[in-house]
Amino acid sequence: AEEAVKVREGAVTGAEKTKAANTVGDGTWVVGPDIAPGTYRASQPVGSDCYWGIYRSGSNGADILENDIPGGGHPVVTLAEGQDFKSARCGTWEKQ
Repeated sequence: AEEAVKVREGAVTGAEKTKAANTVGDGTWVVGPDIAPGTYRASQPVGSDCYWGIYRSGSNGADILENDIPGGGHPVVTLAEGQDFKSARCGTWEKQ
């Protein structure tokens, strides 16, 4: 029984690490080194003060590829290598 518990704990720990690696919060992230490319969805409904932006990496936010102030719902973004992703007041984003 003790060995079975260890196996289950190992599986849960692995799942938690995978979820943490695929979750992004507020900040500016470089796609590739900081976060994996892919599609991300806000894990909770966002408020009217949520802002997200996708920028060309290295442009220091000057080259906006896409951005939004969604004002509600669960926004979805698709991120690729060579982009920066900024999230402010949107909660956490989970890779789909």
